[in-house]
Amino acid sequence: MLRRHQQLHYFQGFHDIVQVFLLVLGPEDSPLAVRRLSLLRIRDFMLPTISAAVTHLNLLPAILYAADQPLYNHLLPTNPFFALSATLTLYAHNIERYADIARLFDFLLAHDASTPIYIFASLILQQRTSLLAIDAHEDPELLHMALQRLPQPLDLERAVSRAVALRAAHPPESLPFAAWRRVSRHSVLRTTRDAGALAAQTLADGAALFDAQAAEMRRRRAVDAVVRAARAAAWRYRRPAAVVGAAVAVAFAAWCVGGTAGGWRGWEGVARAWRGVG
Repeated sequence: MLRRHQQLHYFQGFHDIVQVFLLVLGPEDSPLAVRRLSLLRIRDFMLPTISAAVTHLNLLPAILYAADQPLYNHLLPTNPFFALSATLTLYAHNIERYADIARLFDFLLAHDASTPIYIFASLILQQRTSLLAIDAHEDPELLHMALQRLPQPLDLERAVSRAVALRAAHPPESLPFAAWRRVSRHSVLRTTRDAGALAAQTLADGAALFDAQAAEMRRRRAVDAVVRAARAAAWRYRRPAAVVGAAVAVAFAAWCVGGTAGGWRGWEGVARAWRGVG
């Protein structure tokens, strides 16, 4: 699959997902299913950098804040990266029982790409009492480890039911901290919302969305580089505020022009030039 779609990047844990498809569908039917999954459901995780996956993780604190503010406040010292392994692999890396992971895949594939995050939020809420008993400031590593581990024994049906209820009460577009507005329009978080539209998407559609999101990420990196270089130059030489204003103007122009073919490459040159300001 990766030889056929060479723009996709392997990520650690991809083989865990593929293994489930191979076991359930067999060697004849699993390849096409994995291709559709990769291009239409998990392509955010197969981009050149992890930044799109981080966008998924950033929904988790927003869900917890909406559902349980005291628990959210308690978990503030932690970073949602504790959920990376589970959500990146659709839990195939964390759940060992074949019946459980097959059941969970049925549920995840019947819903949109934000569902793994809602599942993780439901698992955190299941452990509310034990998590609150850990001093987040005294033992942040212990709290991080507790959050990484799935509850044992795992009550999968309860997790699924609670995730459905969480999603109904706090849909992605209603989440605080502008979490949903930061999601790219090319992300699977947005393009899997409509089950009918998703079923009609082709592999070519997925490849086009992948390329568009990768280009968007390159433009953002170029603009970020311009801003960082401008800030560094302004600090180094203590220039008047006009320098910073000019940097912001350049960054804005870079963002606008970046939409044109090859534009982001030119603005990477601007970023390099800014490093020599002064």
